[in-house]
Amino acid sequence: MKAIRLEKHGPPSALKYVEIADPEAGPGEVLVRVRAAGINFADIATRLGLYPNAPKLPSTPGVEVSGEVESVGAVVHLKPGQRVMGFVRSGGYAERVCAPEAQLVPMPDGMSFEQGAAFPVVYLTAYHMLYYVGCLRPGERVLIHAAAGGVGLASIELAREADAEIFGTASSSKFDFLRQRRDASDRLPQPGL
Repeated sequence: MKAIRLEKHGPPSALKYVEIADPEAGPGEVLVRVRAAGINFADIATRLGLYPNAPKLPSTPGVEVSGEVESVGAVVHLKPGQRVMGFVRSGGYAERVCAPEAQLVPMPDGMSFEQGAAFPVVYLTAYHMLYYVGCLRPGERVLIHAAAGGVGLASIELAREADAEIFGTASSSKFDFLRQRRDASDRLPQPGL
């Protein structure tokens, strides 16, 4: 199968498009035919050699994917043909990747593969920070820094669902973007403080 491999740390040119062996799903794992892979901070830091506990080189980057279940190895919930999204330890920048079943969830109908691959890191980060760290409750106020970024936008959506009063900050170049989003929905925050 085709994959993007990182053989040495460096700029984007360090990534190479190569042929590697197909993975096989072991017990409790799911083999996913990758339709889209996210590119996030962890992937960039891994490429640069700055991410702690990154796989040893050579490796295939990519920690969030979406695709279709191709085969399973003694799993309970997922079945071949299902559309899924989720996390992998690495290897998402390939045609196929294996992941523990617990790290994958079925994709909602109507969600594109690109949306599914962009969802896991930003929404789980936002959810964890708002509800587990911040203990957000309905009606509370929340300040979201970098509100125009991926985690910031996910935080806005989740805080809006909690009926929180939302305040957001962003660099001046992103105020117009936030204003457009706010104007599209009167429930979005005013940019800045």
